[in-house]
Formats: sequence, structure tokens, C-alpha cells
Amino acid sequence: MSVHDSMPSVPLVLPVALTIRHSRDIATMLRAAFERGGDIRVEVPAAADTDLSFIQLLQASRRHADTLGRSFSLSRPAEGSLLSTLARGGFLTNMTPQDSRFWLHGKEQMQ
Repeated sequence: MSVHDSMPSVPLVLPVALTIRHSRDIATMLRAAFERGGDIRVEVPAAADTDLSFIQLLQASRRHADTLGRSFSLSRPAEGSLLSTLARGGFLTNMTPQDSRFWLHGKEQMQ
């Protein structure tokens, strides 16, 4: 068993407003989740309002988790505003398998 296997999961329930106006607060929440230790499972509300700043925060958090050897995941596949923001930003085009697992939980996205 590796150290990674024994780490508890840290749930992180985010607020509905996930835009640049709230990016400092979101970054603080993410930082606190990393400081608590363990793997992080992010819950994005179905009715969330997202923009590209939120996508950037999640991408940076994914990279940071990788450097720490920790898991960083979404509690469910992207939907609603998050999925639309990913599409507008070009993130759904030519996704790597890792990106597909993270954003869509490996499922095909229906257009």
C-alpha cells in the first residue's frame, strides 16, 4: 500500500458563484483543502455560474495535486455552466484521457 492509498478524501463543496469576481475566495478554499491533507474531491453545484478563471484554478489545482502525489477529482462529471465554459474555452476538443477522466469521468460527451 502506498502513502497515496491511505490518505483520506477531503470533500470540498464549492459555492454557486465560481467566477473571477470570487476567484480569491475559491483559491483560498482550494488552498485550505490542500493544507488539510489527503485527496480532494470537489463538488461543483449543478446550478453553479462558472467562467474561465474557475477552470484555470482547477487546472492549477490538478497540477499541484500531481506534484504532491495526491488525487484531485470532481464529485461528478461537468454539467451545466461548467460544461458550457469548458466547451467555450476549447477544453473539450482533443481531450487527453486524463482530462476526460477528470472533467467527464471518462464518459463521451453528447453534442
